[in-house]
Amino acid sequence: MGALRDFASFKRLLMPYILQVLFWCGIGGTLYGAYWLFTHDNWAWWMALLFGTLVTRLIFESLILRYRSYELLVAIRKQLRPENPDRPAE
Repeated sequence: MGALRDFASFKRLLMPYILQVLFWCGIGGTLYGAYWLFTHDNWAWWMALLFGTLVTRLIFESLILRYRSYELLVAIRKQLRPENPDRPAE
């Protein structure tokens, strides 16, 4: 029940989990595209495989970095004020 309350009060964010699912969908799409190019005798299948996975990873790393930074800032705030971590910042 506490996790649901954290999601409802925006103390725990949902988007990092959605980004992880979208990342794996992007990797799957890249692999499928490279396979499609390979089966249609296109020479660029290896470039799609290599650069497609790399670019997908870089895009999603830059997106997830925002949420990881927020989580670390929350952890730092809890360490600085351990007496009442739920109190809003002044």
